[in-house]
Amino acid sequence: MKWFVALIAGTLFATGCQTPPGNPSGNNSQTLERSGNNAQTQAPSSSAQSPGGAQQQPSTGVTGVSAPSQMTWARYDDPSERAFSLEVPQGWEATGGLYRFGYVDVRWMMDVRSPDGTIILRVNDVNVPAYALPSPHTPPEGQPFIKPRQFQMVVAGYRQAQLFADIYSKYRFKSVCQNAASAPLSWKPTLPATYRDVQPMSQSEASVSFTCDTTAGPHTALVYARTSIYGVYGGGYWTADPLISVLATPDKVDLAESVAQHMLDTITRNPEWEQFQKRMTQAGAVQMEQQYQQFLVQMRAYHEARTNAWNQQVAGYEARQAAQAHQVARWGDTLTGLTECVDPQTGTHFKVWTGPYNNYYRNGAGTTVNANTPPSGEYHPMQPVH
Repeated sequence: MKWFVALIAGTLFATGCQTPPGNPSGNNSQTLERSGNNAQTQAPSSSAQSPGGAQQQPSTGVTGVSAPSQMTWARYDDPSERAFSLEVPQGWEATGGLYRFGYVDVRWMMDVRSPDGTIILRVNDVNVPAYALPSPHTPPEGQPFIKPRQFQMVVAGYRQAQLFADIYSKYRFKSVCQNAASAPLSWKPTLPATYRDVQPMSQSEASVSFTCDTTAGPHTALVYARTSIYGVYGGGYWTADPLISVLATPDKVDLAESVAQHMLDTITRNPEWEQFQKRMTQAGAVQMEQQYQQFLVQMRAYHEARTNAWNQQVAGYEARQAAQAHQVARWGDTLTGLTECVDPQTGTHFKVWTGPYNNYYRNGAGTTVNANTPPSGEYHPMQPVH
C-alpha cells in the first residue's frame, strides 16, 4: 500500500492541519481490541532491540505454534489519524500507526513482539523516507530534499530491492547481531490488492537473510523489500514499500513470516480517512498555487529590477558617450577656430569663425558678425553653445 501520496511539483506552505476523522480531540490513545496495549505516537529508532530484553507479558492467545490459524487475533486501530486497522496476534506487544511528515508525506509502521521475545517483527519503517531521484531541481545526492509541510525526502539514485534489503538489514540489526553469516532463506509475501493502487514505472522485490549471535542466543534475521520508482513532471522518486524485517529464533522464522503475511492480508484503510487525505492534498495544492503565484510576482519584480538596472546602465553609457563626443567636438572647434551658436528666434544651430569680441549678432539675411555691441537695429544677438 503506497501511503506516500502522489507528489505535487512545487513548494507547499500550510498554516495548519485539519483534525483527522474519528479523532476530533487529537488524542493519540490506542484502541487495541482485546489486548489493551498502548501504541507509541512518535517515530522510533530503526535499530532492533535486543531480544533478550523482552518483558514477559501474560498471553491470552496461543504462542509458539507453527501456523497462525491456531492463533487468536486482535484488531489494532491506528491511534494517530484512524487511517487503518489490521490484525495482530493477541497477547503480543504491538506499537505503531500512521506518521505524518507533510500534506502528501504520510508513512505507516507496525512493530510486534512475541511475549517470550523470540520474534521481533516490523512492517515498514517510518525512518525510511521516499527518495527523490537526482535532478537539476534537487540538492546533491545524499542530501535532504524538504518542502516545508509538503514532504521530507532524501536525494538518492534508485536502488534495486536486493541491494536495498542488504543495506537495510545491516543497519537494522547492527546493534543486536554479531558474527553474521548468510542464510539460504528466501521469503516473499503475497501482497494484497491495496499495494497495486498506483502502477510504478519500475519495480523490484527481494529478500535477504543471515544467522547471527545475540545476547539471547542464535537468531535469524530476515528482510524483505520492494522498491518502486515513480515519475512526476520534472523528476521522479522511489520508495521502499513494503519493507519487512524479522529477527527470530531459527524455530520461529516460519511463524514470523506467517504473522507478517496475516498482518498484510488484514490491512483495511478507513474510507473517512481517505476522504480526509484528499482534502489535505487539495489544501496542499491550494498552498502550492499560492506559492507559485508569489513566485511569479517575485520573478516579475526581479525581472523589472534587472531591466531597470540594465536600462540605467545603458542610459549612463550613452550619456557618457554623448558627453565624450561633445567634448571631442568642442576640442575640434577650438582647434579649428569655430564657435557653435544658436539663433534664439529660430532655434537654428550653426558655427561661425571665432572672433576676438564677446558677442555674435545676426541679421535677417543670415549675416553674422562678432562684436561687443550690435552693428545696427536689424541685428539680434546669438547664443554661443558651451
